[in-house]
Amino acid sequence: MADAVVIMSDTAPVIRSRNPKRLTTENSVYLRKIEELANEKLRFFRDKELRGEETNKSNPKSVRTAGKKKKISKRKRAPSTGEAGSKKRKVPKKADEKAVVVNEITEGLKEFIVNEMKGRDVRLVIQKKLFDSDTRHGLNRLNMPLKQLQTNEFLTQDEKDHLKKEKGNQIEVRLLGPTLEMYKDPMSLRWWPMEKTDNYVFATNWYRFWSANKLHLKRDSNVQVWSFRGSDQKLCFAVVCVEEPVVEVVDSDS
Repeated sequence: MADAVVIMSDTAPVIRSRNPKRLTTENSVYLRKIEELANEKLRFFRDKELRGEETNKSNPKSVRTAGKKKKISKRKRAPSTGEAGSKKRKVPKKADEKAVVVNEITEGLKEFIVNEMKGRDVRLVIQKKLFDSDTRHGLNRLNMPLKQLQTNEFLTQDEKDHLKKEKGNQIEVRLLGPTLEMYKDPMSLRWWPMEKTDNYVFATNWYRFWSANKLHLKRDSNVQVWSFRGSDQKLCFAVVCVEEPVVEVVDSDS
């Protein structure tokens, strides 16, 4: 005998039990199963939550980064050698940092001093621009600033002490000109302290020497002063323009 009867209606079939007591028992079984499943789900989610809390305690950074998108850092491409060089700021050279000129004029001068004059201890003292003040009659001196000297060892210690001992002390020297001729009159070398820098100067007959050689020692040209000891061990100097002379080419057809 069937426990339930199917009754057809206009909307949907309805199942009715012929044994209400048995239906109540079955309902209780289903309810217990549902309750067990619900408790299982609760335990699962509670355990998952507890595991998450323990993980956060062991790694605090995960709490701050949770839910945030990771930022992808983009490394900048290192500039190539050409790019780096083009962006580098160029520092202009100062006038007193000009490279020392070495050419046929300077080499010829040294050979002449050593071979023809039997000189020794040849030294480049200074390379400088010949300023207007170096060619004035009223000043009558060639200024050689100490901070521009190529060497300070062209004088002996006794000569240095003598020049600095008293103001106006001087040493008599001879001067070889740019035409490789020794100037007839002696020159005086002096120590000349100034506010910005100390100097050595050629005085006494300097203007006359320059006037006799002004075609070779033009204003604003670069000159070199060399020192050497003559065969008699006396101190001598040579002054020469290190700029190549300009040769004008004249067209014969014009």
